[in-house]
Amino acid sequence: MHRFFVPQECIEDDSVTLDGAVAHQLANVLRARPGDEIAVLDGSGWEHTVTLEQISAREVLGRVTERVPSAGEPEVEITLYQAVLKADRFEFVLQRGTELGVAMFVPVFCERSIPTNRGGEWPGKRLQRWERIVSEAAEQSHRGKVPVLRAPVDFSGACDTAEGLALIPWEEERETGLRATLARWKQDGTGRVVSLFIGPEGGFTAVEIEGARGKGVVPVTLGRRIFRAETAAITAVAAVMYECGELGG
Repeated sequence: MHRFFVPQECIEDDSVTLDGAVAHQLANVLRARPGDEIAVLDGSGWEHTVTLEQISAREVLGRVTERVPSAGEPEVEITLYQAVLKADRFEFVLQRGTELGVAMFVPVFCERSIPTNRGGEWPGKRLQRWERIVSEAAEQSHRGKVPVLRAPVDFSGACDTAEGLALIPWEEERETGLRATLARWKQDGTGRVVSLFIGPEGGFTAVEIEGARGKGVVPVTLGRRIFRAETAAITAVAAVMYECGELGG
């Protein structure tokens, strides 16, 4: 069954009205016919099964036949503070992070970030592309909500907004392991919110790490191997999900 995220105003009681790109895709790409069923999600965590009644490239009308809570949303809420990367690598993190269950993405400018934000205008239109990538990944992976995508911030400001268990994987950390830290956190039962900080291609500087530590962000090691930035992001998110029983129970 094809899945579509739509604004909440598209669903009124049992009536559904779809237009724009969704109507175009249903009519011209998928060649949908009256009587076909689709899944419509409004970002609230509910999944609506909709039977199509009228179809055109400009507007599609349907009726809700079932409403159920989406099964694709994890109980743990992860905010991924990802240092901006070269375009394809950053988009990879958005896609895979969405599939794994990240609740919020915050692009971060660090000292070694490429590209930089010296002009104050980056990323401009890229945010729209990123939002589309996240939405499509959420549809594909049967999420019930589209992850929130914040505007880019500087590293210090990002540390100020971190909530819950705040972790920063760092290749120079030797003692505090990600696995052990997550196990203690889970045993303590202190919450379901995790903030993960992942550095740029060149890694975090020692000054950034000390600044983060001073704001309560805990440096952890991911082991003896050195990961690329995008690999570190997916590894850390997957580790949290696994420890919380979100990857196979």
